[in-house]
Amino acid sequence: MDDAGARYFAYGSNLAPRIIDAWCPAAHFLGPARLDGFRLAFLRRSHRWRAGAADVVPAPGHAVWGALYALSAADLDALDHKEFVAHSGYRRRQVDVELDGRRVDAATYEVVDKARDELTPKLEYLELMLAGARERALPAAWIAELEALPARFGLA
Repeated sequence: MDDAGARYFAYGSNLAPRIIDAWCPAAHFLGPARLDGFRLAFLRRSHRWRAGAADVVPAPGHAVWGALYALSAADLDALDHKEFVAHSGYRRRQVDVELDGRRVDAATYEVVDKARDELTPKLEYLELMLAGARERALPAAWIAELEALPARFGLA
């Protein structure tokens, strides 16, 4: 991508079209993508959700599925604001993801000050992630993993 925009890999609440559209009106969905060598974890206490929020952490042999978007520079700045980059919530990280069998570079967000142990997310947050995964047609096996999260955290 050129300096005017970037690719963005969403794996948490930004999977949901209504969330990404609200923050990034020029976003263009490129397709489902896989981030290899990472796992999904809930290591940030979100002030917005008042509960645990999603993170990706290095984990050889694991993968996280998400939505890949093309964003304008302005939309990426808006995401920085949403993800509290200036206040040490998340930081932008460059990653390589697989899209349609090819590797592409993308930005994603990772938690800056990770909790030692996972934090329980709100059921509504998990439902938003799951709805986004379904709307973005992520693989059935990944959707099943997301469906299992409420029980894992004792929310079912």
